[in-house]
Amino acid sequence: MNTQPAVIVGAGHSGAKAAAALRKHGWTGDITLVGDEPHAPYDRPPLSKAVLLGKKSSDQCAFFPNSWFDDNNIGLRLGTSVARIDRQNKRVVLADGEDVPYGKLLLATGSAFNRLTLPGAELDGVWPLRTPQHADAIARSLKTGLRVVVIGAGVIGLEVAAAAVELGCDVHVLEIAPYAMGRSLPLAVSEALVAEHRSRGVDVRFGVRLASLEGKEAVSAVHFEGGETIACDVVVYGVGVRPRTELAEAAGLAVDNGIVVNPLLQTEDPDIFACGDVCRYKSRIFGSALRLENWRNAEDQADTVARNMLGQEKAFDEVPWFWSNQYDFALQVAGLPTLGEITIPATSGAARLFLSVTADGALRGASAIGPVRDVASPIRKLKAAIARDETLDIRTTGSSSANVDALLQN
Repeated sequence: MNTQPAVIVGAGHSGAKAAAALRKHGWTGDITLVGDEPHAPYDRPPLSKAVLLGKKSSDQCAFFPNSWFDDNNIGLRLGTSVARIDRQNKRVVLADGEDVPYGKLLLATGSAFNRLTLPGAELDGVWPLRTPQHADAIARSLKTGLRVVVIGAGVIGLEVAAAAVELGCDVHVLEIAPYAMGRSLPLAVSEALVAEHRSRGVDVRFGVRLASLEGKEAVSAVHFEGGETIACDVVVYGVGVRPRTELAEAAGLAVDNGIVVNPLLQTEDPDIFACGDVCRYKSRIFGSALRLENWRNAEDQADTVARNMLGQEKAFDEVPWFWSNQYDFALQVAGLPTLGEITIPATSGAARLFLSVTADGALRGASAIGPVRDVASPIRKLKAAIARDETLDIRTTGSSSANVDALLQN
């Protein structure tokens, strides 16, 4: 089987790492990696941190040197769109009409960012942060004393805010939701995270409805629906993403907030797989279908899907885990804390821990804020506890404090 051609649609994190994993685990047939961006596959998290701070160039974010693809006999087709999938004849049809045959096909099409639709969003100085060009442009814009407005208090928005503060900017963060990172964090963790930003001078506001961005050629102000105006020199926005399921849907594959797969990350077509941001899989641990948008998931699924394309039948069911570095601290999150009904605070060294449990004490998630050296170990142990389906006796631990020593000893 591994002498067949493999085609991977999507040259982002998960697609690129899947190509590498296929070679590593023994695929000897042709591998073609197709991506619609002009860049060779790159690591996205540094764009909102190291690149903005000038500690790393966007070119240094590439996963592999240019020679790696030739050395590993991987055909890299950049700036190339796929028009459709011909399942009957097992071929991918490119936008220019070229056919690329496949024995196994991997859809790693990722997610597309939502563009800001406010009047004035086309003004100079208004940027999303998704690509190396975006990061380079924003990095050039962040100068000491400039007024920066960040629209969206998700992880990218907060990382941009932290970088801008470190560079000496005056920063506002505006969010329509009632609190930050509401899809990922319980209220208590969000409040602790926002408190860190406010302590460094960031004006963070929630429940904000914006009317327009103002300026002649370049943005000069953000106008609220209620009439308030905030003067600014730069606007950076992050208002969510959506899974890129169009190809799969047009090919007749099951789609439901992502491409639906079985535990092997295989679609209903046994020769077509999916991984990364676009993949919706059933989690045994949480008893529900999940679609995750983070670095660790992209990495883990890439290796698993490569093994399964090789016929190894390895089920995917990892505990979610993500992190964000802001200022001099890290936020790390394991599991799905928003599934918890009670948040139990604790400490480990200089790290603040938050355990998210159900009403009957089942551990559903854990969050930590603090220095990386103090955050990493407890989150790793709590992640393992979630995988073991640990339960806390909340009759004795209560909801305001907990003795979590037993969980942290394992």
